Amino acid sequence: MPPKITAKSVREDIARTRSYAKKNDYLRTLECLSGAIRGLASGQIFGPDKSEIHAHLVEALRELNKMPMIQRLFPAGLKYVKGKEKSFYITLMRLHKKLGEAMEKARVTKQRKRLAVLDDNMIKAAALVKVDNQLEARKLFRKISEHFQDIEGIDSDIGNRLTQFGMFPEAVEYLKKVLGKAPSDVRAHSAIITCYEGMNENDLALEAIKETMRRVGSSENLFVRMARIYLEKREWSEVYNNAKAAFDKNPLNNEAKKMMKRAEPKIFSGTKAGAAKGKGAAKGKAKAKGKAAPSDSKKDMDLNF
Repeated sequence: MPPKITAKSVREDIARTRSYAKKNDYLRTLECLSGAIRGLASGQIFGPDKSEIHAHLVEALRELNKMPMIQRLFPAGLKYVKGKEKSFYITLMRLHKKLGEAMEKARVTKQRKRLAVLDDNMIKAAALVKVDNQLEARKLFRKISEHFQDIEGIDSDIGNRLTQFGMFPEAVEYLKKVLGKAPSDVRAHSAIITCYEGMNENDLALEAIKETMRRVGSSENLFVRMARIYLEKREWSEVYNNAKAAFDKNPLNNEAKKMMKRAEPKIFSGTKAGAAKGKGAAKGKAKAKGKAAPSDSKKDMDLNF
């Protein structure tokens, strides 16, 4: 249900019109002014209120006509005539629509040009890496990050590119920044694990994997990556447990299967050796007992004689 039109609501629309005009907000200025004109056209404003509103409207139109784009479109200014509210309202709404379409088109064009500049700079930075000029590449990536901060995912993109180039310490800086703002960014999590693996920072890699599992959930790939790291650390129980977790998710994962088989003898050999030792001791006791029995029997036989 539309709000009730009152002298107060119309005055408020006019006040907002003047405020938005001073901020050069064209669409909101026209929207609020249209609302005020519609209120006047409703026939619900009478007497002194109407006269006061007309006076405020003249001031609002003066603010509107000072706006640069309105001056270009209407050099003589937009004019309001008493009694022609409906006609003026239609004019304002058409202007609002056309101006909105033109501004959106200009925004899209500007954004496309800006993204083209971004792409060019990304290509330049990649070219610098290829010719082994990592110092200048780092500088350019930093400038890109600072200049295009308003573009969503820019630091994640830079971090992933640096990871692909093998510039792991540099990539970590951007990826940490990303995860500080977006803890569930899957690409950033995967890339930072790759960086720590590439830097042979096994403990940091394990921490990163565990953090990823907490934030986005476990996966076959994450379990395999943990198993690989524990394999390097020769922590066989962890190798087996993580490889098995991956294998349980995908029984066709041959790498997980191989790691399980490699870990099994390391884990269970100690148990089997202990069991064998216990069994040998038991046999020795039985044998000793068996040898003692005939001696006692012979003694008994001598006594009987």
